[in-house]
Order: sequence, then structure tokens, then C-alpha cells
Amino acid sequence: MFIIITLFYLSLVIIVGMVGWKIVSLRSLKLSLVEGIESELHGKFYDIAHMWWGVFRDTYWARARAFALMVFYVVAHEVLHVALILGQKIRRRLSTWLDMVKGKGVIKNKGSASFFLRDIAEHKKIIKSEIM
Repeated sequence: MFIIITLFYLSLVIIVGMVGWKIVSLRSLKLSLVEGIESELHGKFYDIAHMWWGVFRDTYWARARAFALMVFYVVAHEVLHVALILGQKIRRRLSTWLDMVKGKGVIKNKGSASFFLRDIAEHKKIIKSEIM
């Protein structure tokens, strides 16, 4: 078994070596017709691909990036604007509730809670007038 595995790896190394040697010998061989056409086609293809990539990068990629930044800033502005409006509404509502509890604001007649708050507000006014 050991001999079979050794022969397999030896033959694999020899095959890979022969393929590598053939590739090196073909590259060192100067075939003017094939080499000239291949380098000319490769050069033109590279130039065309480079030109189209430059056009894509300069025009479309820059525009897409600018558009994405614009959308991001517009969405961020709208989100912050909505958060500001909601914060102002919540602050306004909480401040009216706090003013009613403290007796500073106008208390509307809406049931027993408003009578209780009105009594507390009048009591606070009496205490404040006695202190001063």
C-alpha cells in the first residue's frame, strides 16, 4: 500500500512538473504572429475596459453616490424634524399637566379631578399669600 501511494504522488509530481516545463518553454518560444496578435488584442481590450470603467466611475458612480448621500440627508432631516415636533408636543402636553398639578395653569371643568386640582391651586395661593 505504501509503495502504491508513493508511486501515485511521484507520478503526480512528474505530471505537474512536465506541464510547468511546457508552459515555460512555450512562453520562452517567440512566435511573432501569435504573440503580436495576442498582445495587441490584450492591449486594446485593456484600454477599452479601462476607458469604460473610467466613464462609469466618473459619471454614474459619482452620481449614484451623490444621490445616495442626498437621500440619506433628506431622510435624516425628516426624521429629526418629526422627532422635534413630537418632542415639542410631548413637552407641551406634559407641561400643561405639570402646570395643572402645580396650580399654575388654567384648570378646565372636566369632572371631579379638576375640582380637586382647583382646590389645591386655591390652597397654594392662600399659603403663598400668607408667607409673603
